[in-house]
Amino acid sequence: MTKALHFKSEDMVFSPMHSEAGGHASCCQLVGPENSRTIDAGIAIYDGCSIERTTNYDEAAVVLSGTYRILTGEAYSRVIEAKFGDVIWLTKGTRLKYQGNKAKVFYARYPVDWRTRTESVEGVKPLTEVYHFRSTDMMYSQIQIYAGGFASTCSLVTPEISKTIAATIATYNDASADWTTEYDQVSICLGGVLRIRTGENYSRAIDAKFGDVVWLPKDTRLKYEGEKGIMFFVPYPVDWRFRSQPNRPKPWPASVR
Repeated sequence: MTKALHFKSEDMVFSPMHSEAGGHASCCQLVGPENSRTIDAGIAIYDGCSIERTTNYDEAAVVLSGTYRILTGEAYSRVIEAKFGDVIWLTKGTRLKYQGNKAKVFYARYPVDWRTRTESVEGVKPLTEVYHFRSTDMMYSQIQIYAGGFASTCSLVTPEISKTIAATIATYNDASADWTTEYDQVSICLGGVLRIRTGENYSRAIDAKFGDVVWLPKDTRLKYEGEKGIMFFVPYPVDWRFRSQPNRPKPWPASVR
């Protein structure tokens, strides 16, 4: 089992991809089969390019900068334009084009080995349509009321629309919440400082700042803290809450326009 990993934004190296797609496209691959059995994750840049694909993965993505564009539907007639903090959810079998104007996007995909899978996705019907969660529509609920300070969460991708990975945005400010992960999880900091204390006696402190990515394997014991920290979390499996607490009330998803 791997340990918690901290990928700092300033250390990330991007490699060109899809040179045939016009414009510029590049990617920094962060989490893959070498350190995960479940989730694949990285950061991609799309600027003036158009990458056509039928997905053989489920994907949750959040926009870090620029304008991220997804073309989907019949004859690519549906155009989704996402800005900073917006989240996109799509499932296996989605036919689309990835585009953008100076767009920088964090993505998490399941399964981790989608690149090497050879089964055909032609004719595979997506489980759901493409969802666009606008940051302006997201509704947060306070959590961990005994942790001091303030912590809140907005559940976005839930078992109602996904069979694999979930997606949530959470905030921590002057709070200190003990936790043990019941899932594999990859996350990216969207603002402030999100501090994750782990290791023996919580002796290791990971201070994630904007653009930093953190990988946490299942059964990681930790404390979430923060200074106006905002974090986009993607755990696997999507139903981790209900596996240990089958009668737990379902979380409310964010509204979607």
